[in-house]
Amino acid sequence: TFMDEQVGRIINELDRLDLRKNTAIVLLSDHGYHLGEHTFWQKSNLHEEVVRVPLIISIPGMKPGKTDAITELIDIYPTLTQLAGLSIPPDVQGKSFLPVLKNPAASIKTGALSFHRGVALREEYFAYMRYTDGTEELYDMKIDPLQFTNQAPNPTYYKNLNLMQKKLTTRIKETGIAFDEKETN
Repeated sequence: TFMDEQVGRIINELDRLDLRKNTAIVLLSDHGYHLGEHTFWQKSNLHEEVVRVPLIISIPGMKPGKTDAITELIDIYPTLTQLAGLSIPPDVQGKSFLPVLKNPAASIKTGALSFHRGVALREEYFAYMRYTDGTEELYDMKIDPLQFTNQAPNPTYYKNLNLMQKKLTTRIKETGIAFDEKETN
């Protein structure tokens, strides 16, 4: 309620100053806390409750919409840069999600990385986590979206686990991040 009121005040002021027609509004939040889910408290893992963040963007001239497209916070800068009509610097790691803003059915990425005491790759159908202690978790997000059953030890999911391990390794290399899982926190 407090945040709704503050956003409303900003929008009212933009309207009063006649700036709304050429001002993009981006609202996002920090990642969440576990409040007992999975027997965790606070931000101590890479589960969905912790790594998902709200992202709301209002762009003048674009109609409202909702999407299930995967994006990462590093994609905000190139998106706003492109919206401003500027060139995206070549060393920027993110990717503009302007195509998704124009068409909610569009997609720019197949997965999102998260880092905290390990690394996770979240794709449409699977969430894979590898922690600094070497433990792994694999969740089938279509049948288990609340991530209750870790399929990593399940032989039925061996091919999926192997594929997600490879995708994670490839994605980390693509980022250019010097990544040592033992030091991630």
